[in-house]
Formats: sequence, structure tokens, C-alpha cells
Amino acid sequence: MRSILLLDPEAKIFSIKEKGLYFLFAAFFISLVLPDMPVVNNAVIGAIVLLSLFYNPFHEKARLLKERKEILLMILFYVLHLISGLFSANRHEAITMLVMRVPLLVFPLSIGLLTIREGLKERILLGFSIIITLTAAACLAYAIHRYRQSNDTGDLYDDSLTLLIHMQSIYFAMIVNLALFSFIYLLQKKSFAIEYIGLAYLSIAFLLVYHFMLASRIAILLLYTVFLVFGIISIVRKRKFWQGAALIAGVVVLVLVLPKLFPKTMNRFNELNYPGYRFNNHAVESHYNMDLTADQWNGANIRLAVWKCAWQLARENWLVGAQLGDKQDRLMEVYRSKQFDFAVETHRNMHNNYLDVLCTFGVIGFSLFLVGYLVIPLRRAVRTGDILSLIIVLSFAVSMTTETYMDRGIGCLLLGFFFSLVAAFRDPLNTTP
Repeated sequence: MRSILLLDPEAKIFSIKEKGLYFLFAAFFISLVLPDMPVVNNAVIGAIVLLSLFYNPFHEKARLLKERKEILLMILFYVLHLISGLFSANRHEAITMLVMRVPLLVFPLSIGLLTIREGLKERILLGFSIIITLTAAACLAYAIHRYRQSNDTGDLYDDSLTLLIHMQSIYFAMIVNLALFSFIYLLQKKSFAIEYIGLAYLSIAFLLVYHFMLASRIAILLLYTVFLVFGIISIVRKRKFWQGAALIAGVVVLVLVLPKLFPKTMNRFNELNYPGYRFNNHAVESHYNMDLTADQWNGANIRLAVWKCAWQLARENWLVGAQLGDKQDRLMEVYRSKQFDFAVETHRNMHNNYLDVLCTFGVIGFSLFLVGYLVIPLRRAVRTGDILSLIIVLSFAVSMTTETYMDRGIGCLLLGFFFSLVAAFRDPLNTTP
């Protein structure tokens, strides 16, 4: 507890500004999981921006902007939003999207132009992981309470498991992934920030079970793939046979045990057995808590159908896109032309952030996004040996293949914050605060 509150002896090295940044970040993490309290979230973001403004000199910010090409490209990407909004016929939708995507601008301009040294980085990661663990425990307790009232085991899975915080389970599963990676990173480093190692391992065990109950296919596959890859790397390259074998064995045990304990999660994976679809199908959408049949719409075939429509829209507007305010309207027109009534009625977005950017801004904006958000951050993480940053960026890269992060407020907050934080974690020319 002392390390979380920065009351331990090691915390004396932090300046007042660093402590202020730490507690504001903790407040931001808490505001993410407060249900329907955007005012609190906006106030915290405003405070972060204000502190960041005076955190380091402007000449240093200018130097960092010059060095961190990804931050410059992120800022330019939002400028492209403004230009696209001006050329949109649907100005109301354009303004709505511009407001929602403001975090893609303010976080790079604030956090992206800071330098966060290793000791503070570890405290931030630990604080984040503990907040998410406590949130998951509260969500599970609330879900169990609802289950005891309804006697329906469906209350223990998927979106029902995040009902307390009013967040889609797929986004919270991503957040839990980041918390797990942070815990493991700190344990691997033998960080002084962790006072109780046993409690950290217990938190990891709990999050692994809770994560599986969230039933997010992409998050589960991503998490276990990372474990497997690092297990193999530990054996083959680092010659740490027992550590690598333990990771691989752990994944095998989880894969064998968790599906038996929580069978409804497997309904989400069983949907992959039914990829076929007809655009004019008027069947109901499948649910993890119901019997699965081939004639239903499900999470897999809905995405395949939507992606085909989105790709058609992308081909028709390949150079500069359909524009920010008109993209969804144009997509709905494609749905109607194919008699895809289910997508029209549910107002489906593209379920793929890459397709969304391509359809909105064309190949020009897509290239800007790809280089700024993925290519440069990944290259720098590899070059500097920053494994955690590499995993964070790859996690978002994979998750954006099945969800349009930029069409959701929580998605924009996560992208803007964590990509800017990854940039702030390193400063190749100056590692002092």
C-alpha cells in the first residue's frame, strides 16, 4: 500500500511534478471504469493536459516532437480529421466524431511530449494493474449477485460481467490484457514497486479466470499467443528452459481446464464453425447464452458480411475516402444495396479499425495512420528492446482487426492514452526526468 501511495523510501526520488502525474494517471484509470461519468473523465484529462503543459520546458517538447515522429504523425492524423470534417456533407456526424476522437489529439500533445523514467513507469503500471484488478473483482461480485437473483449462469459471462461499469466486455478484456502484461513485466523485472509478490501472483490468477469469463475471442487468443511465444523464446533464445516450459504448460492447463469450468465462453468460439451468411437473412443474432445454429447471425459471419460491404466502399473511395461525416451514411447505402437489413437495423459499424480508416480517409489517411500508430512505434520498441511497449502496440494492432476502436469513446481514450504513454516511456537522448 505504501508504494501505491508513494510513501515508501524509494518514492523519495520522485519530484512533485512526477508524483502529481502519477496520481492524475491513477485518477484517469479510475475514471475509465466509472459508469456514465464523462464529466469526471474530462476533468481528469484536463488536469493531465494542464500539468503536462508545465511538466517540462517547451524547448524540450519541441525536441521530443522532432524525435518522436509517431507523435507528429498522430497529430497530423487528427488534423486530417478536421479537414475531412470540413468536406463532409453530414456536418452533425462529422462534429460528433471530431469530439469523440479528441483524445487522439490531446494525449499526443500532452503525454506524448513528456519523458517518464523507469521508476515512475513501474509505479504507473502497478497502479493501473491494481485498479483494474479491483474493478474486475467488483464486477464479478455484482455479476454473482445478479446470478443469485436470476439463477441464470449467463449473468456470469461477456457483457453481463461488465454491467457494473457499463463497458463492452471486449474493451474491458483488452484492458485486462494490459493489466496482466504489466503485472508480468514488473515481476520479471523484480520491481521494487511490488511489495507483496504473492498478492501479485494471486491477482494474475484471478484476472486470468475473469478474462476467460469475459468471452472475448480476440483477447483470449491474443493473451495465450503472447504467453506461448514468450515461452518458446525463453527456451530457444534465452535458454531458460524451466521458465519457458512453465509458460507453455500454464497455457495448456488453462486451455484444458477453463473451458470445462466456463462452457458458455466456448459458445463464442463455436460461432467460428458457422462463417456462412446471406445478406438478406432475417434470423436473430446468436448469443453465448443460447443454442447455436447455422442459420443465425453470429459474431463471426456478421463481421465477414460487414467487411465485404466495407471493402466495396473502400474501393469506391480509395484515394481520399468517403469523409468523416459521410462514411457511416455511405456504408448504410451499401448495406441497403445488398439487402443487408440486419446491418441497417442494428446500424453496424465496420468492426475493423483499419477498414474504417481506409474508407474514411482513403489510402493517404490509411498510410498516415499505419505509419504513425504501428510502424514507427513497433520499430522503436524492437530497436530499444522495449518488450512491454512492443506487446502493448501489438495488442492494439490485433484488437483493431475485429473492432472499430475509433467509433467508440472508450476506444479513442485507450488508443490516445496508451500510444502516447508508450512514446513517453522512452527518450533515446536523455533519460533524466
